[in-house]
Amino acid sequence: MVRKKDNNFPNPEGKINVLKRYLHILALLQSPPGINETWNAARLAQLLSLEEDEKDISDSHVRKYIKDHIENELGISVDRTQGGLITALAEDLDPDMQLEIARVYSDFVVKDSTRDMILQKFIAANPDRALWTLARIYFAALEKRMIQCSYKTNEGQLLTGWKLCPCYFIFRNNNLYLIVYDVDMKKYLPLVAERIQNIVVCDKKHDISWEVPDVDELFATSLSAFIDNTNTVEVTIRYSQVVKTIIENIIASLQPAIQKEPNNWHRATFTISDYLYLCKQLVLYGREVEIVSPHKVRQAMIHMLKESLSVYEQ
Repeated sequence: MVRKKDNNFPNPEGKINVLKRYLHILALLQSPPGINETWNAARLAQLLSLEEDEKDISDSHVRKYIKDHIENELGISVDRTQGGLITALAEDLDPDMQLEIARVYSDFVVKDSTRDMILQKFIAANPDRALWTLARIYFAALEKRMIQCSYKTNEGQLLTGWKLCPCYFIFRNNNLYLIVYDVDMKKYLPLVAERIQNIVVCDKKHDISWEVPDVDELFATSLSAFIDNTNTVEVTIRYSQVVKTIIENIIASLQPAIQKEPNNWHRATFTISDYLYLCKQLVLYGREVEIVSPHKVRQAMIHMLKESLSVYEQ
């Protein structure tokens, strides 16, 4: 049985150190195949105490974390020996739950080159206003003020005087996105931050209350920023084993249906709204990937390839 993250972890407010401690315990008790490791409360307490500035964690605290938080709150059972030693979690954790637990080790990352690269790209596009833009949007969101701005769409259309409610930033696909709420459209939109210009923070505060959208749901049919993602198309692609990991990482958020084909090839079908962006992603991998259908997406890729080739045939 694989334990899925059905619910969020208990609210850490007021007990952030407690949350970190039992996430550490969950990680240590994962126990990979072939690793015959046993734990007692004293050894776990010794490791957890390495993070503490003042007093050490006691054995009784560790036993309480396991009983109250892991077994009772999360409902995850723990295997024990006859002598009471802990051997492992009695069930596997699914990737989503593992991802949430893995975030406890974020402070151990001394440099995030991908994030730095995205911020450098944003600064290069706005050398005289990058920091001001980040700060102004951040505090506008805290004050619940709308912003008015200009924005260039994927198709090159310039939208001016656009009023939006800023929600938060995310790093995704080598871009910094600002998630906004459009009151008139009544929907959330991801905008490429470096395309946002002429920002004015509106004086009037809004009283709109909304639930922060799940990022994966927001990008469920899109790989990039969008204004309208309702015009979707079902796409089928083929790709070789050579680029399997790369291609499946690109389309992962689209929840593709994947089938294996002869000769180490694979076929994926998914729904997408921004198929031109998909073509731009796939063109990098040449003959290792092919758009099978529909015809208009296949033709869009052919047109893109011919335009690129024409530069070298002059």
